[in-house]
Amino acid sequence: MASPVKNSHSSEHGSSEFADLMAEHQPRLAGYIRALVGEEHAAKDVLQETNVTLLKKSREFTPGSNFAAWSLRVAYFEVLTWRRSRGRERLSFGDELVDSLAETVETLSTGYEARLNALKTCLAQLPDRQRQVVERRYLQAESVQEIAKDLGFKANAASQLLFRARTNLQKCIEKQTQSPSSAPSPS
Repeated sequence: MASPVKNSHSSEHGSSEFADLMAEHQPRLAGYIRALVGEEHAAKDVLQETNVTLLKKSREFTPGSNFAAWSLRVAYFEVLTWRRSRGRERLSFGDELVDSLAETVETLSTGYEARLNALKTCLAQLPDRQRQVVERRYLQAESVQEIAKDLGFKANAASQLLFRARTNLQKCIEKQTQSPSSAPSPS
């Protein structure tokens, strides 16, 4: 019996690495598709089709190359396919708008990894109470009222604490992601 042709993804190790890359990039792909499609339900369908296509085209991906750029390009073509299938509907984005949105999202995503790493670092540096409020509000999706009640605060005090935490995070992330060429020169 002839054995199937081997490729970099046919081994268990290669398949595992590809699956890890796909899993790691799901939030980014979902956001990209959502920005281009504009409808949450449709975006989920397009993401599913994108994932199927990524798996089918996994042999075309070169390990070590930019998976984010490659997967976003695949997602872009899936969005175009979805748009063509909806061409008869009355309200849809024009091709120029979709191209412009795709270009904008791709440009903004250039520093995505750096900002994500900075966010993790900065979140760890927040004072305990600020970090706790941020995590409960954004990771656990609790309302400010729920957090305030649980911590024995008034809702306004919890809102102020959350505001200070977001301000601290923003300043820290900007400091962490500032490129050396854009940093002020020492005088």
